Amino acid sequence: MPFARSAAIALAGFLLATALSTFPIQPSAAKDKMRGPETWGPMFSHQVERCWKKPVRVGSDAASMKAEFTIELTQEGKLVGQPVLSTGSSSATSDSARVYQQSALRAITDCQPYALPAEYYDQWKKFMPVFADTPLDRAGKPVGGELDTRKLSICRGC
Repeated sequence: MPFARSAAIALAGFLLATALSTFPIQPSAAKDKMRGPETWGPMFSHQVERCWKKPVRVGSDAASMKAEFTIELTQEGKLVGQPVLSTGSSSATSDSARVYQQSALRAITDCQPYALPAEYYDQWKKFMPVFADTPLDRAGKPVGGELDTRKLSICRGC
């Protein structure tokens, strides 16, 4: 009887191993590269939006604003150095553009450390968050028929 039981256990183990080996294990790296920014981008955006105190724009501040930074993060989600304002940002010739860029910079620095998924660290260790704002008309529609881009846009070039 003990022999029959151990033979049954061995046979069950063999069948289980055979069944599992018929399903190839797919490397998730390709899938992670495609889905990574969709996962961690909104997480970063949500965390920054909680800290961002957008400046109020009035009168001649009707132009669209854009602040684009290059940032580098540690695995713990802390900034490595100061974020760098990128060339894709609005020209800081007006006071309102400078205030807009400073408020975005303050949001990035004040909200750290960021809680982002460790498995995507290679993607979010260095990236470019973009703060974009399009003015609205009195009806609440974007001026010039543009899409409403007042939400924080994340991960340019990912």
